[in-house]
Parts: sequence; structure tokens; C-alpha cells
Amino acid sequence: MVDETPDPQSAKWWLKRLEDELMARLPDMQAYRELVDDDHALPDSVETSRKFQRIAGLATTNLTGLAVEATAERMSVEGIRIGDEPDSDRDFWDNVWQRSDFDAGSQDAITGALVYSRSMISVEPPSGSSRYARMHYEDPRQVVLSYLPDGRRGPALKVFTDEWTGTTFGTLYTDSLIIKMQREGTPGLTDVRWMARPMPRTAQAVTRNPLGEVPFFELQNKLTGSIRSEVAPLVIPQRRLNQIVFNTDAVAEYGAFRQKWATGIEVPRNADGSPVAPYEANLAKLLVAEGADAKFGDFNPSDMAPYINLAQEVAAHISRLSRVPITYFLSNISNLGGDALALLISGLVLKCQRRVTGYEPAIEGAARLALRSMGDPRGNTANIEVKWADMETRSMAQSADAALKLTQGDDPVITKQTAQEKYLGMSQIERDRDDSWRESAPVAAALPTP
Repeated sequence: MVDETPDPQSAKWWLKRLEDELMARLPDMQAYRELVDDDHALPDSVETSRKFQRIAGLATTNLTGLAVEATAERMSVEGIRIGDEPDSDRDFWDNVWQRSDFDAGSQDAITGALVYSRSMISVEPPSGSSRYARMHYEDPRQVVLSYLPDGRRGPALKVFTDEWTGTTFGTLYTDSLIIKMQREGTPGLTDVRWMARPMPRTAQAVTRNPLGEVPFFELQNKLTGSIRSEVAPLVIPQRRLNQIVFNTDAVAEYGAFRQKWATGIEVPRNADGSPVAPYEANLAKLLVAEGADAKFGDFNPSDMAPYINLAQEVAAHISRLSRVPITYFLSNISNLGGDALALLISGLVLKCQRRVTGYEPAIEGAARLALRSMGDPRGNTANIEVKWADMETRSMAQSADAALKLTQGDDPVITKQTAQEKYLGMSQIERDRDDSWRESAPVAAALPTP
């Protein structure tokens, strides 16, 4: 919040607009993160006893986190192809990607997009003694990126809270400026003001943007045509499953020591006439009555099958919504042949192939900006392509057989490189290492056979 109505397109105007948008997104993002991280709300119960609270704490069956993990594990970047070269660019991979530890960073960005509906990566220009740019994963709970009417990226805001001091800082990025700020006040409790935050080395809060454009890029999770979290359609089924498991555990708890009944005994009463339980029934006590007409018994055990079947049906529903094979969720699936398993996996593979189309523009754009920031003319190349690891599941025998058959003969169907990438899952580094080994193969062949 600011004291005055800012001029449209001014820094204060962008600050208010972006901060409001970030605050509006946060509740859903945090709820999805908690669901994936197994931090679920306890199922409802009319009972408030300690025993029921304990059962509720054991009722979480987190299939949502498994669905996200099963999806993310099939999407892995193994190279960046620049221009018309058939191979991944080794210089960019070694000096930018690997120096940024972006194997892990890209995986965080992919998982973040699945959970939050979007995630961010940023580019840091060369600085100090390093002449290479760096790429970073940015938490979408801290960064919001705007888009101009023509689809280009507009200003971005990054907001974060210092864990030691509790102070909230913000940085507004435009194509030309970087504006450092510090927030005073608490949203929802007091008036909020953003104050300039001069940096120690320059004593300035506003500096020139050395990149000449906003350094953030957004991976968008496209679900049914809109940007949406992979968790969103699973929230209600997950809550239903937790409630069903809670009910099942409660039945099992009380079925293990079935409820007793007694007739023909004298029930003691309080001074106000209210009855008092005559026995404290448990496994270590014996129920005794002196009257000749006293009778004891217990209630019939409950059938657990309907509860288990209902839980399995909800798990199957989560499988259908997430397109994660039911074999990930249930252990009683058997007698499935190779073709049936491949068919189960195909839906997940197709989903992953579709999702990465919303991730590629951000990764390619960040790679292009990193190259330009280093003065590399390839940063102006229109054709930059992300190479993804093979998302399908095949046995090693099937993969090797397909690779061999498709590359044999005078007129092979595909090149050796395509077979290595698609069927053997070999990365650029692995192929380069094998090429080096082949060059020394005559020396190895001359060695005596043991």
C-alpha cells in the first residue's frame, strides 16, 4: 500500500499491482505445498477424545505428493541445443548450466510448476571474476512476473523476508531499472509502506538493469488449457481418502476390542440421578456381577471390506485425475503383461510431454538471455531447444533391440545419435565419453583376451 494513487505504469503503480497479485496467489500456493508435503488437515470427527485425535493423526494417506513426484521424475533436462547443431551445446552446459548447479535447479523449477501452477527461473549476469552467467530457481511464492498486452514480459517483483530479522525486502525489476525496497508495516494489520533501501556499496536504491530486460522467466503448468496446479483437481479426492482411512482406522481400533454390553446388573447413579458406568472395560480387566440374572456379551465385528473398497475406489479416482498409473497407488494389481503396463504408463508419458511445452519457453528464454549477457552472439539465435530425457519406460532389452534394428543396414531408419538419445537415454556427456572410448578402441582390441 502507498499513500497516494500512483501514476499508471510508474514504479509505485507496478509495485502495488504486483504485490496485490502475489498476495492473492499465496493462499492457494501454500495450501498446495502443504498437501504435497504431507501436512494435511485432520479428518473431522464428532469425538474429541485423545484416542480419536491419535487415530486422526494416523489417517493421512498422501497420494497427492506421490502423484506430483511420479510426474516430476519423468521430466528431466539433459541438454540445450543451440542453432542447427545436432548435439547439445557443451560449452553452455558446462559453463552456465553446471556452474549454476542447474540440474537440481531445473528439477526444483519443474516440481514447483507442478505444485504451484507456475515457477520462476532467473538469470544473473557475469560478475566479479566469473565471465559466465548463472541461472537460478526462484520460488513463485516470492516472485510475480507481469505480461504486457502484446505477450512480452513486463516488470517483476521479488519479495522475501529475512529469517534473522523478520524484515521484508522487495526488489522491483523493469527493463531499465532495479529498485530495492524495504517494507514497513504488516499486511492486514497495519498500513504498509515500501521505503527505498540503499545498497551498502553504492548507497543507491535505484540502479541500472545491466541485462536490459527483466531477468525472470515463468514456467507455466498448462492444465486443461489454463495455468493450473497439478494438485488442484486432487484436493477434494485427497480429503475424501483421508476421511475414509480415518473411519476405517476407527472401526479397526474399536473392532480389535469390541464394545461390551451387560444386562441384569444394577447401574449406580450420581446424586442427580445420572448413570455411572459400572465397569472400565479393557483387555486387562474382568467383568464380574453378583446377580444371578446378569448377562454379558459384545457386539458383532464390523465388516472392513466396504471401507477398504471405498478407499481403493478413491485411490483409483486420483489415478484417473492425475493420469498416474494405478500401480503406483495400489499393491493388489497383478497379472499385468508388458503391453498392459506400457499402456498404463502411456497416459502419464503423454501428460508429461504436454506439460513440458509450457516449461520450454522459460528455459529457452533464460538460456538466450544468459548467452547475451556474456556477449555470446548465439544469444540472438532464434532456434534454442531444450532436450528432455526419454520419458517412456522400456526394459533394457527392448531399448537395445530397437536401437540396433533402427540403425542397421545401408539405409538406417534413424541416426545413431537419435537412437542413443531416444532409446538408450544417453546424455550428451555420456555420448561424448563413449566417442572418446571408441577412439581408443584399437588399443583395447590389441590387448590379449583373458
